[in-house]
Amino acid sequence: MTARSFRHLWWVALFGVITASIAIWQSWAPAADHRDGPIFINTSANGQLDINDVYIFQSPSNVNNTVMILTVSPFAGVLTPTTFDQNVTFNLYVDNNQDAIPDLTFEMTFGAPNSSGVQQVTVRGLPSTKFPPTGIVAKGMTGQNIAVPGGGMFRAAVQDDPFFFDSGGFSTFIENGTATFPRAVGTAHNFFGPSSNLLAMTFELPTKSLLSSPSNPNVGVFATTSMNGVQQDRMGRPAINTALIPPIPRTNTSRGDRRNAFNAGLPRNDVRDFQADMLSTLTSFYGRPRNTSSNPPLTSADGIANFLLPDILTFNTTTAFTTNELDSNGFPNGRRLRDAVIHFELNLLTNGAITTDNVNDDNGDLITDGTMRANGTFRPIAFPYIGAPNANPTGPNP
Repeated sequence: MTARSFRHLWWVALFGVITASIAIWQSWAPAADHRDGPIFINTSANGQLDINDVYIFQSPSNVNNTVMILTVSPFAGVLTPTTFDQNVTFNLYVDNNQDAIPDLTFEMTFGAPNSSGVQQVTVRGLPSTKFPPTGIVAKGMTGQNIAVPGGGMFRAAVQDDPFFFDSGGFSTFIENGTATFPRAVGTAHNFFGPSSNLLAMTFELPTKSLLSSPSNPNVGVFATTSMNGVQQDRMGRPAINTALIPPIPRTNTSRGDRRNAFNAGLPRNDVRDFQADMLSTLTSFYGRPRNTSSNPPLTSADGIANFLLPDILTFNTTTAFTTNELDSNGFPNGRRLRDAVIHFELNLLTNGAITTDNVNDDNGDLITDGTMRANGTFRPIAFPYIGAPNANPTGPNP
C-alpha cells in the first residue's frame, strides 16, 4: 500500500538509514523529537542540545510521588558524547494552573567532566521560595542517585533509550510522501534499539510540591535546552515539531521552514504563532477536513490542532501507575516509559485506519518500573526506572 493512500498518517521519521558514513546518515529525516530541525542536522556537533523525549507518570514505588524524565543526546557513546555539555542549560517546566505559562522551573547545569567522565550537576528550583531554604533541589555527581530535600530523588546519567519506532521505514514517506508504510512485520524494526543509549535526567518528587493546590491535580510539563541564554530546542508532547510544523513533506516549501522558529518558541504563544502552520499540514498532507465549530471533533484538522496546541505534555497526577501498560492510564495522559505513543498517534491521525507501525516495545527487563512481562510475571521496581545503559551501545538501526 502506498503512502498516498495514507494521507492521514501521523508522525515523522528520525534520521534515516545509517551507513558507515555519518555524513550520509545526517541527511535523513527525524522522528520523535530527535533532530527536529535544521540546526540538529549535524548530530555529532549539536546532539547534546537535542531533546529526545519527556516523560511524566506516577511513581511505581510511591503513590504520593510523581516521576519526570528528560532525555537528550541521541545515540550517546556512538554519535554523541556520554557527558552533558557544561555550556548547556536544561530546563524542565511545570504548568500547574493550565495557562501554558510555567509556574515551576527545574534548571539543570553541569560542570566539566573529570578524567572518569563524571560531572557535578546542580538542580535549581525556581522560584527559589518554592524550594527552601536555598532553592537548590539537588546537587551531586552524575551517575549517582541524589536525595532531594523533602523527599524524592534525582539522577543524571547515561541510560538506555526506551523509545521504539520504525522510523527507518517512515523516513522516506515524510521526505516526499511516496513511500510504503507501515513496513511488514519482520521488516519493520526499532530504529532506536534495543541497544542504544542517551543521557537522562530523572526526577522523583512529592506530587504535592508540583501542584497549585490539593484540589487541582493537573499539571503540564515541557522542556528546553539553551546555550548562552538562547533557547535551542523544546519539547512537550512527542513529535509536534517533526510531524506537523512545515515543511511537510520536506519538498514543500510553500510556508518556508518553520521548525527552528518552533524550537525557539513558547507554549503560551503556540496557537498564535503555529496553529496556521499545523492546520496547513493537517489539511494538505494528512488530508484532514476543516471544522471551525466551537467544539470540532478529533476527526478534523481543527480538532487535532486544538488538542495538540499548546505543546505541553499534560498529566492528571491522581492517575495510578498500572502494571499493564496496554491500558488507558498512559499517553496522552502523561507518558510512561513503555507507552506505545506511535500507535496512539497513528490511530489519531488516520482515524483508526492505521493503528501500528509494526514495532512493539523491545525494552525487555531494562526498565525497572514493575510492569508485567509477557509471561505474566513482573519486573523489579527500582529508581530511576529508565533502563541502565547498554555496555556496547549501537547507533541507528534502519
